[in-house]
Amino acid sequence: MRLLLTISLLFLSFLSFAQDVPGISPQFFDAEDEITISYNVTGSDLSSLSDAYIWMWLPDEGADAPSNINPASSDADATAPAKFTKRNENGNTYFDITLVLTDFLNQDASSIQKVGMLLKGNDWSDGQTSDYITEISSGFAANLISPSGNFGFYEAGQSIDINFAVSESATINFLVDGELVSSEVNTTSFNTTHNVIDDGAAHTLTIEADNGSETVTRNYSYITTPIVEELAAPTSASLGINYNSNTSATLLLEAPNKKNVFVIGDFNNWSLNNNYLMKKDGERFWLTIEDLMPGEEYRFQYLVDGEIKIADPYTTKIGSEFDDPQIIEENRYPELQSYPSGQTSEAVSYLQTAKPNFEWTDSEFTKPEKEDLVIYELLIRDFTEMRTLEAVRDRLDYLEDLGINAIELMPVMEFEGNLSWGYNPFSMLAFDKFYGTEENLKNFVNECHNRGIAIILDIALNHQFGRSSLARLYNDGLYGNPTADNPWFNTSARHDFNVGYDMNHESEYTQKFVDKVVSFWLEEYHVDGYRYDLSKGFTQKNTLGNVGLWGQYDASRIAILKRLADHQWSVDPESYVILEHFADNAEEKELANYGMMLWGNHNHDFSSLAKANNRNITNMFYESRGWENPHLINYMESHDEERVAFELGKNNSSSLAYQMQRLKLNAAFFFMVPGPKMLWQFGEFGYDLELNNDRLGVKPTRWEYLEDEERQSLFQVYQSLIKLKTQTDYLNRENFGWSAGSTVKWIRYNDQETEFVLVGNFGNQKDELDQQIIAEGTWYDYFLGKEINIVSSEDFSFPLAAGEFRLLVNRPIENFIDDTIEKDIVLTNSSKKNLDINVSIFPNPAKGYVKLISASQLRSVKVFDLAGKQQNLDIVQFDPFQYELNMTDLPNGLYIIKAQAGEQIVNEKLLIQH
Repeated sequence: MRLLLTISLLFLSFLSFAQDVPGISPQFFDAEDEITISYNVTGSDLSSLSDAYIWMWLPDEGADAPSNINPASSDADATAPAKFTKRNENGNTYFDITLVLTDFLNQDASSIQKVGMLLKGNDWSDGQTSDYITEISSGFAANLISPSGNFGFYEAGQSIDINFAVSESATINFLVDGELVSSEVNTTSFNTTHNVIDDGAAHTLTIEADNGSETVTRNYSYITTPIVEELAAPTSASLGINYNSNTSATLLLEAPNKKNVFVIGDFNNWSLNNNYLMKKDGERFWLTIEDLMPGEEYRFQYLVDGEIKIADPYTTKIGSEFDDPQIIEENRYPELQSYPSGQTSEAVSYLQTAKPNFEWTDSEFTKPEKEDLVIYELLIRDFTEMRTLEAVRDRLDYLEDLGINAIELMPVMEFEGNLSWGYNPFSMLAFDKFYGTEENLKNFVNECHNRGIAIILDIALNHQFGRSSLARLYNDGLYGNPTADNPWFNTSARHDFNVGYDMNHESEYTQKFVDKVVSFWLEEYHVDGYRYDLSKGFTQKNTLGNVGLWGQYDASRIAILKRLADHQWSVDPESYVILEHFADNAEEKELANYGMMLWGNHNHDFSSLAKANNRNITNMFYESRGWENPHLINYMESHDEERVAFELGKNNSSSLAYQMQRLKLNAAFFFMVPGPKMLWQFGEFGYDLELNNDRLGVKPTRWEYLEDEERQSLFQVYQSLIKLKTQTDYLNRENFGWSAGSTVKWIRYNDQETEFVLVGNFGNQKDELDQQIIAEGTWYDYFLGKEINIVSSEDFSFPLAAGEFRLLVNRPIENFIDDTIEKDIVLTNSSKKNLDINVSIFPNPAKGYVKLISASQLRSVKVFDLAGKQQNLDIVQFDPFQYELNMTDLPNGLYIIKAQAGEQIVNEKLLIQH
């Protein structure tokens, strides 16, 4: 029975190899040759596909074929050239396609050095092969046809068939562990069989080809069942990468029920090496690596049981064959190493001893009190056209002027792809390189703290996505569902709102992982807390198919969240624990009273109020929910809801002035209620683009809106009310009273020294406040500073036009309105139609000199990289309309050219490709 099982496994392994590695004819080809690509899918689920498509890309260039569209049926014309022809022959099933790379990829031959490919169905859910990357032939070329890859695991008694070919006659030598075994002369092919050496050690097969003027070499290493030493790990080592000195590091991986783990990487040429077989300590594997170069980066992976290649689950920097090419091309992470294509596949970890220390200057920072928080939810991707954290840092003056005292960054942990909201993470201790470097994040946090602004990270721990090392250690196939033996994940989700793979938060393994992640960002980056995405999913209670049941009181979920909060507070007792929860009030009350804060969604309320449809907003006040502490974070908008301005304007022919007035009215009653508040980026100037036409897609910034006086006025109302909350003690919740049910609403802070009364008409016609809550005497309009005399009367009436509000104060005080809103706004290309500037730049892409011609007289021309740093280069001005820019010394990447005419600024993107 054991013999039959071994044979079956080996056969399945062979089939998997046959499916993933295509046959290409001719064997040696250049980018302009016609080639035929054939996939043998016999015995796999792919054989049942009626239609299959090739997905092709350039790994070194970050370029995709024009036909890379999913699902393929969504644009049949564009994907037609990528469609395979299916054939059955001698009981085997093949998919074939014939193409010319330059035509298919729409690229010059000089750009095509390596090409990646895979076979897929119409949609990703239909299945696909693994990535296959091959080099384009040039000059004297060699191809190790079999065995495939860099290494393999074998059983005793097996043999390895070696099939090697070269593009011209040569002398070919075959060596085992450096010893010559056989040789052939004047040949273009070499075939032999090697019987594996069964001694539990790694061995290297080398094939050398010499044509008299040039030598090419291919290596392949293998091992039979490794003999793993059992030895206790150093007591000081924790899971992940541990730095012992400037030349030594210890790696520690937790992998229950796995048999052996090799470390492969830059330090051993990505091959099997006996010195890199990890020692076993119970469920953990460890290895100390010596003689590292101080300050040098090394990339590595774990090869688990000879089959699974993963990055270290706790690596703080990760390399991706999918995402890194664009990052390198656009110079988003300077000096980032290219992915080691052709040497391995899947994500790779980075280790680096003797990293430079960051000089923090935030020791005097004090976190704002929970109830005083005004949080600005920010998506780095969509906040500026540059889409980098450094560009956000350049806008901190704007955010400080607005008055907010906390920024909540949507997830920055390494996520799949580059243009994402970030809720599809796979490496939780790594800062996503698309946004910049680790130092960029530390600089950002440090500067925010020096400005009095706290940093809260939005973090997704309900789930992880398919590239997660923890998911891939125990799953079906390459990125399939977790299997029952996975210590961290459920095999299927426990609730209907899950995305990715659902984590089991009752597992001690998951709890160790979560605790390490939470501790890391607090300690390494000085962040001030977390907003836990989908916290209602932190339960093992199965409510699939019953969303209502999912939201009911869950004692087990409360216990999980209290344990998590206790751990976080053990690291930083003052840190914020914020939940996106939306569960039964009894549960939320218990969590709030424990010290956590919870999101309060009032998007529907304020969208209705803006459209003059009355809503009772009493539930905004924490006491109305029976909570003991003001831990309810109210918001009118978040990334998940349509903008109030969009809802107001989509079926409304009213003027912009009227719409902005309704948003001011909303803002007044939103900010004047006690407790923490959150606003979603650009709500302060009435961002009104639709969310759900492309929910997760990139949205334009619309900074140019601040050039409009009506929107400036809305900004000033936000600014004034936010600073009233964050920079004064006037709004004491002990003195708060209100009426929030009727169309005319009011709020009063009845302090003996400084008293406020806010009244507003949420109706669509004139109305009045007929209850004398405003004492007789002289009052002052908070925003305008004008005196208003109130007289007591039995027939008291305070008339208000539709959408009108007044904030009155019983003595003159500062209103914090800044009349000099920053004018140097980063405009989007799409906004140029509203400008008089018309700028042309050519050539683009460029590699040397660039000409800039403007229809308007320019005041200045500046060049910035995507980190927002101005570049020093020669700019020759021929006249006020024409410039020549010397870009010769700039590294490859994307740059922003900022041209200014008068008070107007326009930005143009320029790609440098030397």
